[in-house]
Amino acid sequence: MRGSDLLVQSLVQAGVKHVFGMSGHTTLPILDSISREESIRFILARHENTLVSMADGYARASLDPGVCVTHVGPSAANLLTGIGSAFRDSSPVIAITCNEEQSRLDRDVMNSWDQLTPFRSVTKWSVQARAAKDIPRIMRSAFIRSRLGRRQPVQVDIPLDVAAEEIKEAPAAKKPAYASYSSRVRPDPELVADVADRLLRSNRPLVLAGAGVNRSDATAELVQFAELASLPVAVTSGGRGAFPESHPFFVGIVGRSGTRTASEALKESDFVLAVGSRLSDYATMNWTLIDPAATIVQVDIDPSEIGRQYPVDIGAVADCRMFLRDLIPAVKPLLAKAGGAQASARARALGGRCAAERASVLDGLDLDSVPTKARRLVKEIGESIRRDAIIAIGGGRHSHFINQHVPVDAPRGAIRSVGFGAIGFAFPASLGAKLACPDRQVLCLVGDGDFCMSMQDMETAARERINVVTVVFNDSSYSSVKFLQARHFGRNIGVDYTNPDFAKYAELGGARGFRVERPGEIRPALEAALKENRPCVVDVILDSAEKTYYGVFAS
Repeated sequence: MRGSDLLVQSLVQAGVKHVFGMSGHTTLPILDSISREESIRFILARHENTLVSMADGYARASLDPGVCVTHVGPSAANLLTGIGSAFRDSSPVIAITCNEEQSRLDRDVMNSWDQLTPFRSVTKWSVQARAAKDIPRIMRSAFIRSRLGRRQPVQVDIPLDVAAEEIKEAPAAKKPAYASYSSRVRPDPELVADVADRLLRSNRPLVLAGAGVNRSDATAELVQFAELASLPVAVTSGGRGAFPESHPFFVGIVGRSGTRTASEALKESDFVLAVGSRLSDYATMNWTLIDPAATIVQVDIDPSEIGRQYPVDIGAVADCRMFLRDLIPAVKPLLAKAGGAQASARARALGGRCAAERASVLDGLDLDSVPTKARRLVKEIGESIRRDAIIAIGGGRHSHFINQHVPVDAPRGAIRSVGFGAIGFAFPASLGAKLACPDRQVLCLVGDGDFCMSMQDMETAARERINVVTVVFNDSSYSSVKFLQARHFGRNIGVDYTNPDFAKYAELGGARGFRVERPGEIRPALEAALKENRPCVVDVILDSAEKTYYGVFAS
């Protein structure tokens, strides 16, 4: 038995079904051990940013850790952007970086570098195995650390001699009972009672749901609480899916790429219950959307986030689901005493404003004009996909159109690099999400510049038969930068380029491609792509001058 066999045994015990990886001489023992394990599917990617983003997308969609394996040196270095996205957005990725033999690490050999220090700023834990017998203990700790508390990535570095080391038998140890390990921390009952009392005494309360609600799988509890107390609910960009956007109490998405109704509702609220939200610059328009006089309650699993952005009135270190479960019975008797929910009219009015806002943004727009308007495209997407679909959203100006027009109703129905804002993430993340949720429609909605950073792995999608539909918002530019550059400097430089025909490129890689140059071609292309049992690219040529109606890129 080799060290690599112990590694694979640890993966099996953790329930790992997919490993996303890159080959190299330092990975050979591990790849050989994986090849002999029928329960694990190894997926080779064409770039390390792809494989780590696939692992991240898998983790975000499934709530289980995503696992990736890389070669030494530049191969491991290529993980850093993807690991940064997982770290900033609290996603449990296990990054196994292979290394040279320990006897060679201090001799400046080819590919070698300090492979731990760069990862320490973007992982929860970074560790190197020094002997084969240590691998089960380290992997057990890696899976536990990545999943408990604030979910974040972990790096496990395995030198070649450790992976290849022969041992007579596995170290004696109990099989880890991962399903019985929990960090679902309950809040202080006195704090919960205080929250309930202040909530019922407020005039303009609002619930702000962040990504923590998705990570905690607390959507059912959030809906129950909002309906019980008749509260309006807004979400952050990372919290999309935490509350169904077709619900009458949904008031929109706050912040930079959000909706006017939600941002204005947050600004006018005198009581803000932030559940699983960091209250970041992105969500609060650089900390301008919450009234300094408002009562702020912040619930987060990570104590370092409590009061970090705002001086909150109540801070509860707790699991979002447990907090809501405890708050519901605390609110019920107060509601009965007060004669029922008092906020119902406001919640419904704000929900109605949100729905009207989404409908009105198409008013006065020529949806049949050529080149196609992005708003026509997102309208067609929203009307074509199932309500439980998962959309992976790329970075860029098009993401504002998507947030403002494409509804998300299912938990974890939107995946995006929010905290790090990385591009080159959405396409591989969508592949990982589809592997995690094969029965759900998965679409990647991505700008052309973003897609060009990962499109080499269309071959990976085709080879592995991962039937994701990628819609490319094609305006032949880094349009978000182009727009801001023109506004502030009056000219453009370094933002325009020439694209290939993405539909033909998809066909070359074994996928199916559709090129859309007129608005009437969108719906037939989407409907055909969604019926395919292979990856598809829908390349839509768009009007690069179109502005969003709200936010940074508005007129």
